[in-house]
Amino acid sequence: MAKYRNLIIIIIHSQMKALQELLNKNGANLKADGVIGPKSTEALANYIANELKKRKWLPQYHGIVWLRTDDKLTNKFDDFCVVYKYGQIVYVCPASTTAGDFYVYNPLTVGGINGTAVAAEQQVVGSHRFVTGAKWSNLWLGAPYFQQILPITIYRDGNKDRNIDKKTTQFGLYGINFHRAGLGDWVNKWSAGCQVVPDKHWFEIVKRFNQGQTIDFTLFCTFG
Repeated sequence: MAKYRNLIIIIIHSQMKALQELLNKNGANLKADGVIGPKSTEALANYIANELKKRKWLPQYHGIVWLRTDDKLTNKFDDFCVVYKYGQIVYVCPASTTAGDFYVYNPLTVGGINGTAVAAEQQVVGSHRFVTGAKWSNLWLGAPYFQQILPITIYRDGNKDRNIDKKTTQFGLYGINFHRAGLGDWVNKWSAGCQVVPDKHWFEIVKRFNQGQTIDFTLFCTFG
């Protein structure tokens, strides 16, 4: 068990190091040691602010920014979730912005189109509402989550080659929620297109939001 926990720490450490290396490519001068301290947080805040400004999107005050790091369906938590409160970054962790292998190889058919749902890069103001309650066991997936309440743009990728295909798009309410993703290292069945975070981090994130609070869907790619 101790060996398993150490492995998780190493994986998370290496992911945070990858985030620092990304920031260094964008002008930061960080020691890529995998420890997200004040300097790394400041560099990340500047990077996100610049990217949002470049896209003419709204800055985040109290919500979540999702960073997609590649155009692959990897089944891994190799993207990032960045949580803001009162305009400050308060939490950063690994995430997945793409579906797990189960839904890559068993895509759904929605609106007559067959394919795995992949949220497109976008910002939709007020798109998700935080759902919680006194008894979590009564909630969907047994935990607080953010429910999609406004239409967003998704790709429908049906060729199962693990590369994001942007040719087919849909716009609507497809249940692209933000939620927990279990205790393991792989996305698997935890996402059919939702934005997901491993449990260890998810239960830290939900402490920072209140029942009924709405936040934006802000997702951008860090590559290309």
